[in-house]
Amino acid sequence: MSYQLKVVDLSGLPPADGMLSQRERAFFETLRFPKRRTEWLGGRFALKQLAAEALGLTDLRQAEVLPHESGKPVLWVGGAPCPLAFSITHSRGYAVAAVSKTNRFLGIDLEKTEHRIEAWANGFFHPSELTDGGDAFLTALWTQKEALVKLLGTGLSLNSYDVRCVNGRPQFFGPALDVYNAIGAPEISVQTCGLISGFMFSAAYGNGVSGGR
Repeated sequence: MSYQLKVVDLSGLPPADGMLSQRERAFFETLRFPKRRTEWLGGRFALKQLAAEALGLTDLRQAEVLPHESGKPVLWVGGAPCPLAFSITHSRGYAVAAVSKTNRFLGIDLEKTEHRIEAWANGFFHPSELTDGGDAFLTALWTQKEALVKLLGTGLSLNSYDVRCVNGRPQFFGPALDVYNAIGAPEISVQTCGLISGFMFSAAYGNGVSGGR
C-alpha cells in the first residue's frame, strides 16, 4: 500500500494537552461544540501518530496541524510545512488519517453504511455513476467522490456532478477538470474497502503526470 492509515476511536482520546502545540490549543479553544471538538481532536491525533512514525518524532506536539487561510489543514514539523501528503476524515465515532511519502496527492473519506432515499442519490450522483442502487454501493460511491474532492483540495466548492467515479475510475468535468489540469493531471487510483465494520472507506491517491489527459 502506498499510504499508511491510522484509525482512532473517538470515545477513547487522550487529553488534548498531551498532543496539541500552543498554537493548536489556541485554535482548539475556539471550537464551541463538543462533537466538533472531539472530531477535530481525533483527526489530529490520528495524523500526528502517523507523522511521528514516518518522521521519527518523539513528541506528538512536534507535528502541528493548523488551518491555512483557505481552511485546508497544513501539517507543520519543526516550524516548516511537511512534505508528507495527508488527509483526515471522521464519521460516527471514528476518525481516520492517512499519509503518504510516495504520492503528492491524497484524499480519504469514511462514511457509515445506511439507507438513503432515491432523491438523494439522484441529486448527488450523475446517472453514469449509478450502476447499482444498494446501500453499500451508494455509500462506497459517496466516499469515492469525497476522497476525490479532498485530493483536488477544493472543499465543497465543486458541483458533485463534476467529480464522478464510474466503476472505480475518476472523471472530472467543468471547474473540477480545470482544477485537475491545474495540479498536473496526475494518474489517480481509487481504493474502497470496509475498513471498519458497518462503514465504507475510500482513498484516492496519485503522483506524477498522466499521459496527456
